[in-house]
Amino acid sequence: MSALKTKCVTELLVFYTIINCMVFSRLLLLLMLLTAAVGTALAQTATLRGVVQDASSQKTMPNATVRLGDFKTMTDEAGAFALTEIPFGTYELQVLGEEFISRPRTIVLDKADIDLGAMLVSPNPVANLSAEDIIPTVAEEDDRNGSGQSVSGILTASRDVFVSTTAFVFGPMRFRLRGYDPENTAVYMNGVPMNDIESGMPVWSLWGGLNDVMRSREINYGLQPLTFSYGALGGGTNIDARASKQRKQIRVGYALSNRAYRHRLMATYNTGMLKNGWAFSLSASRRWADEGYIPGTYYDSWAYFGSAEKRLGNHSIALTVIGTPTARGGNTPTFQEMYDIAGTNFYNPQWGYQNGKKRNARVSTLHQPLFILSHEWKINEKSNIMTSASYQFGKSGITALDWYAAADPRPDYYRNLPSYYAGIDQPAQAAELTQYYQDNPEALQINWHNMYDVNRNSYSTISDANGVAGETVTGNRARYILSERRMDVKKFYFNSVYQNNLTDKLSLFGGLTYQWESTHNFQIVDDLLGADYYVDIDRFAERDSADTNPNFAQNNLDRPNGILKVGDTYGYDYNSQVHVGRTWGQATLTTDRIDAFLATELSYTTFWRQGNVRNGKFPENSLGNSEIQSFFNYAFKGGATFKIDGRNFLFANGSYMTRAPYFRDSYIAPRVRDQVVPDLGSERIASVEGGYLLKAPKLQARAVGYITQFNNQFYNRSFFLDNALTTQGGDATGGFVNYIMKGINKRHIGVELAIDAKIAPIPGLSARAVAAIGQAFYTNRPTVSVFLDNAPQAVLRDREVYIKNYNVAAGPQQAFTAGLNYSGKQFYFLNVNFNYYRNNWIDINPDRRTQEALAYTNTPVYQQNFASPESDLGKAILNQQKTPDVFTMDFFGGKSFRIRGKDRKTYFIYINAGVSNLLNNRNVVAFAFEQLRFDYENKDVDKFPARISYNFGANYFINVTFKM
Repeated sequence: MSALKTKCVTELLVFYTIINCMVFSRLLLLLMLLTAAVGTALAQTATLRGVVQDASSQKTMPNATVRLGDFKTMTDEAGAFALTEIPFGTYELQVLGEEFISRPRTIVLDKADIDLGAMLVSPNPVANLSAEDIIPTVAEEDDRNGSGQSVSGILTASRDVFVSTTAFVFGPMRFRLRGYDPENTAVYMNGVPMNDIESGMPVWSLWGGLNDVMRSREINYGLQPLTFSYGALGGGTNIDARASKQRKQIRVGYALSNRAYRHRLMATYNTGMLKNGWAFSLSASRRWADEGYIPGTYYDSWAYFGSAEKRLGNHSIALTVIGTPTARGGNTPTFQEMYDIAGTNFYNPQWGYQNGKKRNARVSTLHQPLFILSHEWKINEKSNIMTSASYQFGKSGITALDWYAAADPRPDYYRNLPSYYAGIDQPAQAAELTQYYQDNPEALQINWHNMYDVNRNSYSTISDANGVAGETVTGNRARYILSERRMDVKKFYFNSVYQNNLTDKLSLFGGLTYQWESTHNFQIVDDLLGADYYVDIDRFAERDSADTNPNFAQNNLDRPNGILKVGDTYGYDYNSQVHVGRTWGQATLTTDRIDAFLATELSYTTFWRQGNVRNGKFPENSLGNSEIQSFFNYAFKGGATFKIDGRNFLFANGSYMTRAPYFRDSYIAPRVRDQVVPDLGSERIASVEGGYLLKAPKLQARAVGYITQFNNQFYNRSFFLDNALTTQGGDATGGFVNYIMKGINKRHIGVELAIDAKIAPIPGLSARAVAAIGQAFYTNRPTVSVFLDNAPQAVLRDREVYIKNYNVAAGPQQAFTAGLNYSGKQFYFLNVNFNYYRNNWIDINPDRRTQEALAYTNTPVYQQNFASPESDLGKAILNQQKTPDVFTMDFFGGKSFRIRGKDRKTYFIYINAGVSNLLNNRNVVAFAFEQLRFDYENKDVDKFPARISYNFGANYFINVTFKM
């Protein structure tokens, strides 16, 4: 073991020893305080028993959740349940499950033992309706936001009216609960954390297409206490995909849609718990489309799942394996000018014809198998330990065009736009180019044939090839290639959770987590596009400094002038090494009138960069292990719920936490050097929430307010900047820069309103209305530092940006929906929703909110040296735009058929169909962002316009499932 790894392991061992002592003492103190609060006089308690059965087949229902007020349990293999030590009183009882419908009923506990006998439930006509079906997949986001698009999907199983409605209805608009980024939701599977520790993001694509086996979920929203972890700011979800949690069935389904994929086949086989103590579950699916809703896109995703579980007395051991090999041709946001010229808001610049077939340049691939080994030990009726370990490995990549000493091949490159020529006073050429594009729409796409032709006519000789003096290579040197940017991972996660219900009122929870992740970041040649070879040099560095330092442009100093073939690594090659250890504890108190909880978490994070090549620009700090970055963090939260009666509740929760920076934000340019962002430190977050909840059989309502303050966030972007350098003659020239904004403070504030009411005169009819009214905005003026990739240690700019009170781009900050739902006695349902969205702000370029953006001179002194903020020009530069308000309408419906076979077995057929954006509004902006480039010299705000992506128009799905 290297000295670096030894040091890291030693630090972690010391850390865990200290933390365990601290947590034990805290929990002991917490226990003493809460026990004293409970007192010695306990109220009378009761035991409630029953058996859940299918109303039609009379079969028992294992693994159903039975909830009595705030108490809950699961039915066993025989469908039986028992809730013990429940204080006398009046409660609402409900049986929860994806496969059936159970209406709430009022239960009075007034004696020690109550047996309800058989509780009958009806098949649910929407049993096979998943978030994947209802939430259309919108256009692929750019690299900055690509992990956020499916965040809401996992929350659709929530029984909270607000959360489930916003996930289903608001999902297509990329609505974010409370405007939070995805890393603020904790996702677990079989007890193992699923958030990537390098970026904080949950990677939903790891189990895409496996809807049938992901139905058993525990969901908490906001700052509520969790049973499986400390949680996160936005709550947490634990998916229990073990074989014993899968309902016994054979299930086969087919779906047809006009979204990212056209077809989906899915098959699942679950044994349930067998008499010998074994349970098995298998599931597989394929989703595919030769072309999706967006022209030039395609989709081909397979998924496989297997789980085996063995029960040995009070122990159970489960092994679960998941994989989703996927390839998809994508699209990127572009400019409104291009949409207008193309005549459609679904223009895609990422494809072109090659030999009569569409070829996409932006192909994403993913296959990272996941193995989870879980052990559960039910020590006794009151205590339980769940321990899980996971290992994940595999590849993830995305292709892109790359070029050397050649024209930019992207059809939406700004110099290819008519507006570019209009901006340099050539209106005739602008009009001519517009007409040309309209007459020749293929010119708006990638010209694959031209790139091949250029490469075939690029005969060249490279001297001293591969760093060998005198060696020459002659042939067609590629001017254009297709590269693939790879992020291949190895992850080991461990998590153990202990639960002890000390009394009927007091419960303790605690856990330990260790996470290790190594990500190999590199770039390979995917296709030489007809050439013989490519050369491993940095084209930007070669242009800037080749005369003064011939090695400056070499991407790999130990193999200069490297000759590249298909599959060879080039450009950059490094590993991120991240270790995280956590320990947490929680105590919950339940009384007749008040529920309360306290929780705390301590964590220790270390990471470093491991360079695999010596870069010519940074020979001293690109190869080998960098300095270790270490951060100790803490979090605590607490809250109380006052039960006015069994249906009306008031609650308030609060939290304060610090969070280590993520690896991806911590280095100025991790591809080429190990220099850390200046003033790197932990983020600080404070949050409070509170409100009123109504939970009645015929009426549910929610009115909640929240406020969250984020301090000391970091913003890290890399891009090409036209005026990065100034020559000796005073001319501006471009360069690749790293744009670091540090010390960012943000505030999220708002209210959440929801009501769901049964309409009494018509059985099965209900009305629902939801409103999310919030605002997320910056609360300070952070500092920006701009580093040039080709100038070691140089800071091009270090200045304040005036973004206080500007809005954070977090999807629509105000969203409303009203809908009607009808469930008929013949197992069918109809649903219609009317939706309205507003305040969807465009993500700003901070550098446009600076003195330099308004200044006419390099060193402005007098007022006349500036464009006045009140002038038309000043407003055009400074004002933040938002997308137009949106109204949409959705419709969903379905029916279940029960068939009695000759073998007297019962079979089910589910048919579901739906249309999102029923009015076919094709002008709905999904998201937009200003480019991080600006015309400082001429103040032309249209030279680098915002990039925009649009939601689908009317899109449908039809789903048929057979189950036995």
